Parts: sequence; structure tokens; C-alpha cells
Amino acid sequence: MPVVSTFSIDGLDIYFNSSDHIPPHIHVESAGWHIRVFIDSSSKERGLHYEYKQPKYPPKNFQGISRKQRKLLLDNVAKHRAELLIEWQEKVNIGDIT
Repeated sequence: MPVVSTFSIDGLDIYFNSSDHIPPHIHVESAGWHIRVFIDSSSKERGLHYEYKQPKYPPKNFQGISRKQRKLLLDNVAKHRAELLIEWQEKVNIGDIT
């Protein structure tokens, strides 16, 4: 799994799956959770567009990603969108999409 080199955030593992699918996204993991963050649809106006991969259906008391972590991710994805898309193209083999 290629690590995102465009930016990093302490306490979070941020990477691409080398054989993944569109739309362009990054994977972010921390203790107890794993999300997929969509690069093109995350913006300051719309917020961080993400979905939980693990746990898929969080229990009621699930803490998950914190407000601070969401803000840091959104700030970095918005600031580095062009670089992330270039890195996605270099590091992700999406195979035949026709």
C-alpha cells in the first residue's frame, strides 16, 4: 500500500491501495476505524466527503474520527488536491476501466 507523500497527519495512516477503483480517494486509518476520503468531492464548501470502511456499521457509542481529525484532513485534501490527484495516478493501478 503506497503511503501518501503529499501530506501526513500525526496518528493517522494515510495511503492509497495500489490496485483500487475510481473515484480517486485516499484511505485513512487510526485505532479502531478506517475511512475512505474522496478527493474530488471534499471541499471547504461541502466538507470532508468520506465513508467508513471499518467498522462498516458503527455501534451507537462508536467515537470514530474526531472533529479535529476531520478538519485536518479537509484542510490538507483541499490544499493539496492537485498533488493528490497526480499521486493517485502515479500510485494506483485501476486496471481496465472501459
